[in-house]
Amino acid sequence: MSATALVTGGAGGIGRAVCARLAADGFTVLLADLDPAAADAAAALGPGVEPRVLDVTDPESRRAAVARADALGGADLLVNCAGVLRDARIAKLDPALFRSLIGINLVGPLALARLVAAGMAERGRGSIVNVASRAWLGTFGSTAYSTAKGGLVGATRSLALELGPHGITVNAVAPGFVETPMTDGLPPEIRRRTLDAIPVGRAGTPDDAAAAVAYLAGAGYVTGQVLVACGGRSIGSPYSEDGQ
Repeated sequence: MSATALVTGGAGGIGRAVCARLAADGFTVLLADLDPAAADAAAALGPGVEPRVLDVTDPESRRAAVARADALGGADLLVNCAGVLRDARIAKLDPALFRSLIGINLVGPLALARLVAAGMAERGRGSIVNVASRAWLGTFGSTAYSTAKGGLVGATRSLALELGPHGITVNAVAPGFVETPMTDGLPPEIRRRTLDAIPVGRAGTPDDAAAAVAYLAGAGYVTGQVLVACGGRSIGSPYSEDGQ
C-alpha cells in the first residue's frame, strides 16, 4: 500500500504543485481544499489523487478529512498549505479580518496536526510539513499575516520536540515571492522591487516550493527546521515592504 498524504489548500498554486509532486513520488494524495474546484484539480493530476472539500476552520470538516485519510491506512504525511494573504496596516486592521486570517493560517493547521499526530504516533512514523512564509520574519503593513506565519514557525519547532519521540518529523517551508493567483494582485511597482531584490534573478514557482516540501517529507533525520525557499532574498535583508 502506498503512503497517504493529506494536502490542505491543494487546489491553490503551491498546493496543486505539491499534490502533483507527491503523486509523482508515489503517494496516494488527498487534495483537500475549500474550493469545490478541488475535484477538477484532482482529476487533472491523475488516479492517485482524490479530492476532498475541506474548510480548515471547521472542526467537523477537519475530522472528516482525517477520517478519510484513516480509511486509506492513515495519513503518513500532512502538508498544511491552506492559507490566505489579506492584511492591512495596524491602524486599519479590522479585528474580524485578523481573527479570520489567524483561524485559516494558524489555528486550522494546528488543529489538523493534532488530529493526524495521534494516528502517526500509533504507527510510530509520520511527517508534518507546514507551509509558512518568508513573511514570518516581519513585513511592513502585514502584521496579521506575519503573526500567523510566525506562529506557525514557532508551533513547528515546538511540535518537533513533542512529536519526535513518536517517530514524527515536523518542519516548515517558508517560500518567498512565488508566482501564484494569491500574488497576482500586487501593484507593478512592488512586483518590480521584489524581483530586483531576489539574488537568483527570478520569482519562485509553485514547483520550487513543492520541491522543498517533498524534500522535507522524506528527510527522516531533519525536524524542527524552516527551509526558506526565497531565491536568496532573505540573505541580509529580512525586512520587507511588500508582504512577501
